[in-house]
Amino acid sequence: MMLLVLIGAALAMIAVPHVVSTRDLTPATAAALWGVALGLRAVLSVFVVAYVLVVLPATAIFASITDWCWHTALPVAATNVGVMGAWVGQGATLLPALVLAVSAALVAASVLRSARRVRRLVVQEAIGRGPRGSVIVGGADVFVAVAGFSRPRLVLSTGALTQLDDAELAAGIAHEDGHIHRRHRFVVLYAEACRALARFTPGTDRALAALFFQLERDADAWALRRATDPVALASAICKAASSRTPSLALATLAGAQGISARVSGLLDQPARPPLLRQACLATLAGLGLALLIALTAQLPAVISDGRAHAALAAMRTACGM
Repeated sequence: MMLLVLIGAALAMIAVPHVVSTRDLTPATAAALWGVALGLRAVLSVFVVAYVLVVLPATAIFASITDWCWHTALPVAATNVGVMGAWVGQGATLLPALVLAVSAALVAASVLRSARRVRRLVVQEAIGRGPRGSVIVGGADVFVAVAGFSRPRLVLSTGALTQLDDAELAAGIAHEDGHIHRRHRFVVLYAEACRALARFTPGTDRALAALFFQLERDADAWALRRATDPVALASAICKAASSRTPSLALATLAGAQGISARVSGLLDQPARPPLLRQACLATLAGLGLALLIALTAQLPAVISDGRAHAALAAMRTACGM
């Protein structure tokens, strides 16, 4: 019963950022809501796989569905073919786990491939040192980014040095410093892991895009707190957005999406939501994190109980009960 209550609460928590506007919240609160929703999607996906793989085969419904043999179901068409329903059922229970494993492998391969491209960008294509210890790479397009995970480094293109004025360049560097100091790379790694587990869950792509958008807002806010000119930052974002340089790094100045919304937020400086609403949603995000931890902690018990039920079912079958 407790597990059902937790799953119901998780489904409700997943829906919260989809039905409540998060664009006027502080970036940290909005990112927490989307991040929790993404994590709950991943955990529920693992629960589904665990149930199908471990719990479902021990149920009476599964036994009744798979209690057949091909030669008895279709005796005319399969005189010498001994295909049993139990074999087909067991094979079907492995399918969700196989899909999950393939999805995780694809995401892991993508992350490793990106890491190699970043290493090549920083090591092989570097042409010198730039301001604030940055790495300068060639290219006429405006490219300001953070590259690397264990030791993130600022990467600038020669196009950024020539096309951005001093205020725009300082604003762009401050934005990327925000990604580094706010440790967004760990959030990105967490989000990619959730995407690997919840790829086929409805709304996962939207949650991932919304989380990354809030990380960009958070880096913008960090830059503004360092006395960055919002107009200069908005101008630098627009120039970087027109760049054709592929995003090979952890985070680029233009981000992946929501450029117009970010620029509007920098130039218009919309009013913050009422303090009570902000506090309620921040508290809700904290409760969602506790729910995510509680559900994750329940997973070993679910698998253990499923194995116990499977063993009991096998014993009853052997005893003819």
